[in-house]
Amino acid sequence: MADRPRVGPESDKSTLLAEITRQAKVIEVLMDRLERNAAHELRTEFEELQSAVVLRREVRRQTAELEVALRNNELMTRQLRLSEFKLLTVVDQPLVGIAMSEDGRFTFVNQKLADIFGYPAKALIGTCLQDLVADCDKARAFELLQHRLSGETLVVDSTLRGVRCDGLEIDVEVHGSLNSSGGKQVAVVVILDVSSRMQAERRAAELQSLLHEQSIRDPLTRLHNRRHLDTILAHDGGHDHSGVFSLVMCDIDHFKDVNDTYGHRVGDGVLLAVAELIARHCGPDDFAVRYGGEEFLIGLSGEHAATAAAWAGRVRAELERQNQYSNSKAFRVTASFGIATAWSAQDSWRDVLDAADRALYEAKRLGRNQVRCAGSARPAVMSAAIAVESELKAG
Repeated sequence: MADRPRVGPESDKSTLLAEITRQAKVIEVLMDRLERNAAHELRTEFEELQSAVVLRREVRRQTAELEVALRNNELMTRQLRLSEFKLLTVVDQPLVGIAMSEDGRFTFVNQKLADIFGYPAKALIGTCLQDLVADCDKARAFELLQHRLSGETLVVDSTLRGVRCDGLEIDVEVHGSLNSSGGKQVAVVVILDVSSRMQAERRAAELQSLLHEQSIRDPLTRLHNRRHLDTILAHDGGHDHSGVFSLVMCDIDHFKDVNDTYGHRVGDGVLLAVAELIARHCGPDDFAVRYGGEEFLIGLSGEHAATAAAWAGRVRAELERQNQYSNSKAFRVTASFGIATAWSAQDSWRDVLDAADRALYEAKRLGRNQVRCAGSARPAVMSAAIAVESELKAG
């Protein structure tokens, strides 16, 4: 460095000015350096502060996201536990038997299903639905299984007769659905013991049948009543496939005298005896109706007038020989018969019924205790009646 001139009181003015100028430059340089250093230090602290703020903000954001994720995970965990609880509740509830099967064989059964059939749960693993049903339903159970496994139906609903381990038959309701899991077909089967319900339904059906039967039968004679007659004749008129049938009207002779002489209780006994006699002579395709009071109507399916006359002749003759009783005192009753025949399906049963009623009135007019037929069949009736009388006398 070049030597600077010494400055003192003795220095001249120009030297002093030069020194002042030099020192001013030095100060300017130092001030500039100080400013630059100060600015650098200030910028570094700001940047550090700004970075800290951004980092804290990011930490807070990530923390918030983590907290949300944790809450969602906790919620999902609770929902999963709730679903698991519900599933276990359903599986273990005491009303429903549940099983899972692959290839038709049970891979899981709950305790209720085991209880329904009386087996230990482990004993049912590897068995199938057919093993738990009665012989009468094994084919149907197999068919349901085949339809399910083939995919023809994804849902099975059926009621079968199940068999417990002690051999007792029960009614079970089977519901099944087919699902795919891991490339395998898995069936979920729900089985309910509906024996009590089915028994109640059967009792209800029996009661309904009984009530219906009571509504169409005469309570005294147990023959069908007029209501059932209307049903029979409205259905097919009593015709067989050929359209031929005969109607026989039967009326107990002087029945009012029986009631007046012996009382209505004995009269009821006579009605019952006549009804039993008529029913005994009817075939499986015939019908007998208490038409009203002491009158009966008999429908003989497929029978022509002569055959119907022979039938009526046998009933008339047997009734005439049969004793009735009142306080151990025997008496006898007779009956009159009128017959009409429908020769084709075009004949109206109401017309045939009216014709039979007219024939009965003629039998009563001619003296009662005889058989008469309507219209052109009268000669055939008389011949049949004579043949019956001869047969009975010979017997």
